Amino acid sequence: MAMPMLPRSLGWPVLLIAAALAGARAEPARAAQTELGELRLRDARLAFTAESARRARAVLEAAPADGRDEVGERATALLALGCGGAGGDVARIEARLESGAGAEREAALFALGELAHAGWPALERALGRDTAGLEDALCVGLALAARDGASAAEERLRVLAGGDDALARRAGQALAWQAGEDAQGLGETLALYYALRWRAGETYGLVDGRRGSEARRAERFDDDEFLDRVVLAASARLPAGARKAHLSEMLREERPGALRLAATALPEELERAFQADEWEPSTAGWQEVLAAIDAERAERRTKALLGLAFRSSPELEPLAGRLLFRGGGDVPWSWVSDQLETGDPERRALLVEACGDRGDEEHIPDLAELIERRAELGLGATARVALVRLAHPAAKKELEALLQGPPTPEREQVLAAIARVLHDEGLWRYAEQALRRADLPQDLRLALQAGLAQNGASLDRAELRAALPRSRDRALRQACVRALAHRPETADVEALAALFPLGDDLELDVELALALLAQRHPATGDLLASALWGSDWNRSVLAGGLIVASAGTRGLLDELDGAPRTAGERDLRRVGFALGEWGGLSAVEPLARTRMEADPVLQGALLGALANRAESGGEVASPHPRVELEFPAGDQGGGARPADGSRAQPKGKGKGKGKKGRSPFGG
Repeated sequence: MAMPMLPRSLGWPVLLIAAALAGARAEPARAAQTELGELRLRDARLAFTAESARRARAVLEAAPADGRDEVGERATALLALGCGGAGGDVARIEARLESGAGAEREAALFALGELAHAGWPALERALGRDTAGLEDALCVGLALAARDGASAAEERLRVLAGGDDALARRAGQALAWQAGEDAQGLGETLALYYALRWRAGETYGLVDGRRGSEARRAERFDDDEFLDRVVLAASARLPAGARKAHLSEMLREERPGALRLAATALPEELERAFQADEWEPSTAGWQEVLAAIDAERAERRTKALLGLAFRSSPELEPLAGRLLFRGGGDVPWSWVSDQLETGDPERRALLVEACGDRGDEEHIPDLAELIERRAELGLGATARVALVRLAHPAAKKELEALLQGPPTPEREQVLAAIARVLHDEGLWRYAEQALRRADLPQDLRLALQAGLAQNGASLDRAELRAALPRSRDRALRQACVRALAHRPETADVEALAALFPLGDDLELDVELALALLAQRHPATGDLLASALWGSDWNRSVLAGGLIVASAGTRGLLDELDGAPRTAGERDLRRVGFALGEWGGLSAVEPLARTRMEADPVLQGALLGALANRAESGGEVASPHPRVELEFPAGDQGGGARPADGSRAQPKGKGKGKGKKGRSPFGG
């Protein structure tokens, strides 16, 4: 039997847990118990203090007691108030039990249980009131109070369990859970409790002894894919020669960050390597390439590469074909028409938007037909906007009338379509006209503001900043992040920093990190250091380049002076290499005066300086030929460069390295 849905107001954490619990249908009881065991283990990482309660109290005092709690803010703060041991706040919690709704009332019962002796009298009063629909949460609250020493709560549970009704069964299950036994039947409520507690810990308490944001940051900075994506994307501003050499090795392993960077920075090299059988991407590798081209709107300068993807696999054809069509490539309307017939709603809408991007007036009759004769495809609003972009007089006249008229579903659909394509400055005036209306729905107002701001229009971003922490609509939140990251003001940067990292959304955390790195914000202060001292050779050296770009060679020298205690000779040599590669001989000379020839930092710096000369086309004679260098060739994605400045081949077996293991870029 499927598990009932959890309250909508809790948003993503509870929904994820509910989906996990509902998905275990083969052995539901055992699967649910396993999930709860994992949640209990995770819960052991949390701690709360009096400061947790103080911060939660401030939120509850500021938040209105009425209205919808869409993102579970009040419910989370209520539980943090109880977990923080704020016995003086029983009346505040009990009031929310009376006036709240849904998860907020359940959170109040959990909070009273967390307060144990202080919360027990309020739980006893709750037993005498109408608690229909809250029986499970009430029994869990009593079990929490009993667990923490409120013997009266345990006695009351035992009395309740002696009955023969549904409440008696729940009381018995709560006693079993308190004793660490199977609590079958309370799975949904306990999942809600653990999800709320985790959010409360991240927001107000401590995770692994650190503030929640600090713990999430530590986890992110230990995530290889996150570091790859951020460091490689940020390295687009580093000198092309050195970046290309490091990127070449990483491509052989089909690392997503390397593929994404190469797709937009070196598409001609990828095309050449594919044609020469030096680069053989998997379908997943191609998808990373296409995703990067799509996100950066780089289709017009990558048409040759898109053509290769379009012809290489039926699985890639829909996305590659759309991008090729969008960029003006040789894709017939018959193909587009077939995709419109067979594609899902999102694919159809994106193809029609691509007509506006392509800019060919020859497709005006085809778009007009979609509106007039193919209403069942649901593309009317998107096609109207595409026609406006193609300067169709009748469509422009219709749009003007629609924007000046009363609110209608059709008007909202057209404005939503405009919000998605505001990279076209010709549509800005329509968006600005709509924003002057007082009858515009808030979600549509935010979408239009975000579309304008992220594409360079000047407007007040206060509403976007306010919406960012509250929205649970991923697309809107991503649009807000991109908007605030474009030529940000100080308040924009602080709003982004307050959100970073989310921990549950890799794509959005990458965008936040890149925006904050560009502003040199302290929230990403340890990110580059984590990549620098990590074991991956190429990522480490690229991170070193970003440190030099931001703080000069002094930044790397400071890192060396404060090297982690776990850093060995290989790590020191690698960071020294970064110093030499990005700082050149001028960075090596001071080291040569103060360090012995056998010093790994000096050894690495000398070899890095040689690489720097080779990449810039300069002389590669060693400035210190007596130094012998020891770079293991299989050092996690990179190895030594021989004295001639070429890069040694790693021993890894990553997909896509080419038939003969050659560099995709001809190395």
